[in-house]
Amino acid sequence: MLFTVKPRPRYLEIEAHGREGIVIFPTYLPGSYVVRELERNIVEIDGVRISKNRFYVKENFRYLVYASSKDQREAISSADYLFINPPAVFPFQDWNERYCVKLDLRWPVSTTLRRDGEYLCADDYETFVDSPIQASPNLKTLVIDDHHEISTVDDLDLTGVAMAIKEIDKEMGTPDRYTFFFRRSDRNYGGIEHYNSSAIVVNWERSDLVMLMAHEYFHSWNVKRYRPKDLELDLERETYSDLLWFAEGVTDYVAWLASTRSGAVKREDSGKYLANAISKFTFPGAKRMSLAESSKTTWIKYYRQDENFLNSSVSYYDGGLLLGLILDMRLRRSGENIFSIFKNIPFRYTFSDIDNYLKSRGIYDLEEMVYSPSSVLLEKLKEVAELQFLDRGNPYLGIMMDGNKVTYVEDGSPADMAGLMPQDIILAIDNVVRPVEVKAQVELLVNREGRVKRVLVTAGRNPGHRVKFTIKGDIAKQLLGMDSLDGTSSMSLI
Repeated sequence: MLFTVKPRPRYLEIEAHGREGIVIFPTYLPGSYVVRELERNIVEIDGVRISKNRFYVKENFRYLVYASSKDQREAISSADYLFINPPAVFPFQDWNERYCVKLDLRWPVSTTLRRDGEYLCADDYETFVDSPIQASPNLKTLVIDDHHEISTVDDLDLTGVAMAIKEIDKEMGTPDRYTFFFRRSDRNYGGIEHYNSSAIVVNWERSDLVMLMAHEYFHSWNVKRYRPKDLELDLERETYSDLLWFAEGVTDYVAWLASTRSGAVKREDSGKYLANAISKFTFPGAKRMSLAESSKTTWIKYYRQDENFLNSSVSYYDGGLLLGLILDMRLRRSGENIFSIFKNIPFRYTFSDIDNYLKSRGIYDLEEMVYSPSSVLLEKLKEVAELQFLDRGNPYLGIMMDGNKVTYVEDGSPADMAGLMPQDIILAIDNVVRPVEVKAQVELLVNREGRVKRVLVTAGRNPGHRVKFTIKGDIAKQLLGMDSLDGTSSMSLI
C-alpha cells in the first residue's frame, strides 16, 4: 500500500492506494498492552464500515486522522512538529506486502524506514509499523557515536546514555544504526521500543533519563530480536504471555545493571531504584500473585492499576528486575552472566527454553520463582543482598495519603479493620485539623462522598515496607564492579 500524508495542525489528510477490499486499522500497538481502539481517531474515510476497525474501500481512497496525541505511541501534528507511530495512522491489507509513505512537507525528516525516492518504505507491515516518523523545521540529530543518535527538537546530556549503551554493547554487540526519537512534553509518557529505535517522551522536570533510555535500547534485543513465542503480533486482539517478567522485567534489570556498572547514574539513585522495587514485594499483592500471572494479566491489572493494586497484584517489571539480579549473581559464579541467557535460547523463546538453559548451569528453581506467589523473591534475594525492614514492628495505621486524601488502605491493617476507604478525605484527627499522626488510638473525622463520618482506628504493628538493602564484597564486585551498593526505599505507610 502507498500513503501520501499532508499534515496540518491537529489533522493528517491521507491519500491511500491499495487494492479494492477491506482495510484494517490496528486495535492496539505492539509494546503497549492497552486496547487503544486506534480507529477512534478516524474522522472521515472514503469507505463503508464493516466493523469497528474495518472498512471496505476502493483501490484509491482518502481518509482524515485526528492527530493531537502527545503520547509517542500515537500521532501528533502541529504547525511545527510531526510525529507518527505508523500503527496509529495507517491500516493494512496484507501483512507481507510493501508499505510506503510520502510526506507532503519540506521539513527535515527522521525515520528508520528505507528511503525510496519520495517515499519511505518497508517490505512488510510488521517492519512498517515498527518505524516511527518524526519531522520538524527545528529537528536536529545529536550524535552519540558512529552507531547511535538522538533525533529531537530539544536538548539533553548524552554522557550517561552513551556510557550505559556502551556497557550493553560490550555484551550484545553494536547495531548498525539505532535512533532515539526524543521529545519533552508537559506529561511523562516514558518510552516504547522499536526494532532499530525507540520513542521517548518525558516531562520537562524529568532528569533521570539514563535507565529509561537503556531499557528501551535493550528492547532492540529482548522483545524485538528475541521474543516470547506466545507474544505473536495480532493487532486486533489481546495477545497473552506469561513471560513479560522476562521480556520487560529482565530488560529493566539490564538497564539498571548497565547504568550502575558504567557509573552513568549516581549510586544513590541506583540504590533507591532497586530498594523501591524490593519494597513493593512486601505488600499483600506479592503473596497473592506470581510473576507469570502478573504477565498474563497486564491488560487488566498492570495497565489499569487502581488504588488496590498493591493488595492484589505485582509489577512484572519490578519482579523481573529482582529475578534478573538473582539469576545474574548465580550465573556469574560459573563464569557467565545474565546476557548468556540470550546467547543460549532461540529468537522465539519459551519458558522451557530459559529454564532448560538455567538448569544446565545448576539453577533449578526458576519455576518456583516465576509460578509461586512472588513474595518468594524476598527470600531468594538474601543470596545477593542484606535486607533490613526499617519500619517493621513500628506502630502504624496502614494507609498512604496524598494531602488529606487516603490513596491506599493495606489489607489486614488497622485502617482496613476500622473501615477506612481509599478516596476518604480526613478532615480532622481527634477533633483537631492537623496532619495524620500515629498514636495508640486516633479518631478520624472523614468526608466520604460528602457524608461526614467518625472512624476510630487502633494502631497496629507495621509488617515492614521501608526496605534498606546492602550488596557488598565479592558479590558487589562481580555484579557491579564496585565494593558495595546500598539503598533505602522511599515507600512507607502511615
